[in-house]
Amino acid sequence: MFKYQQMFKTKFKIPILYLLLMVFGYVFQILYPPLVNQLALYPRHIHYALGIITTVFLHANIEHLSANFLPLAACLFGLFYFYEGISKRVLFLSHLLTGLLIWVFARPSFHIGASGLVYALVFFILISGIIRNNKRLMVIAFIILVFQSGLIWGIVPQNNQVSWESHLLGAMVGVVLSFIFRNKGPKDETHPQWQDEEDDNNNDVYIEVLGNNK
Repeated sequence: MFKYQQMFKTKFKIPILYLLLMVFGYVFQILYPPLVNQLALYPRHIHYALGIITTVFLHANIEHLSANFLPLAACLFGLFYFYEGISKRVLFLSHLLTGLLIWVFARPSFHIGASGLVYALVFFILISGIIRNNKRLMVIAFIILVFQSGLIWGIVPQNNQVSWESHLLGAMVGVVLSFIFRNKGPKDETHPQWQDEEDDNNNDVYIEVLGNNK
């Protein structure tokens, strides 16, 4: 139990912070509705440039929030568990680049929600798992696909209520980052970690036997 408590206090501090900010952001929207217009992202308007960072924490309603909360939680915890050495950089770049591309290329309308970041992270984990031949990563990505129903269809133009541009641009960011960081993070599974541990144990036994023979 203590081990898992320490893990949540250290390794998962940033994922927990992101999820709390999503919840607090929605609560503040209810208490102070003008917050949405102040912190939302509106493409190519310098007044709304702050939305590149803050729009992730805003949602139109509780259904919108709940639709993004579980997929983002799965992505964040998976990212910080399997990619401990590069997780902060991947998250920072996914967040910043997705928001920036939406601000530059999306249609002139208010864009709010964490779905762009979800697409960036899920495609990073999926493509990274394929590149590394890591089945665990691919399973996580497909589980997230189940959570985020219609993930693939979300990157094509739909009705005006859906920011499909943020989905598409987020997915592109995730794919690019998976290639940039292809040589960092978890290794492929052609040489399983348990085999390395078994070899280490055999070496320890061998050394101990030699020591007893002296």
